[in-house]
Amino acid sequence: MELQIEQWKAIWQDNSLDDMDYILLILHNENHDFNNRLCMAFNAKVGNKRKVIIEGQEAYDLLALYTIYAFTDKLIIGSLSLPHGRKLNNLLQCGIATEDELINDIILGGVKWN
Repeated sequence: MELQIEQWKAIWQDNSLDDMDYILLILHNENHDFNNRLCMAFNAKVGNKRKVIIEGQEAYDLLALYTIYAFTDKLIIGSLSLPHGRKLNNLLQCGIATEDELINDIILGGVKWN
């Protein structure tokens, strides 16, 4: 586990993520259309701020590190079901909210957009 944590920390450092204002993790357990709309909404809200979108295994690795210790407020987790215990899919399936409402009001809604 210690080796994994060091690898995860290296991803953060190698991508110079401390220099970013916002970091969006795209986790590919969602559908492609959802990910596209999330990225578009993220880019529209962030504007000219320093931002990066991390996808693939690096996104999962950073999520794993973040679930051990919430070390930054820059990280936005772009998922309806992760981290484990997140139940946004339930709101969608029950018809309480649409994907766009979840993207704008929940996933991106909790961010302070200075």
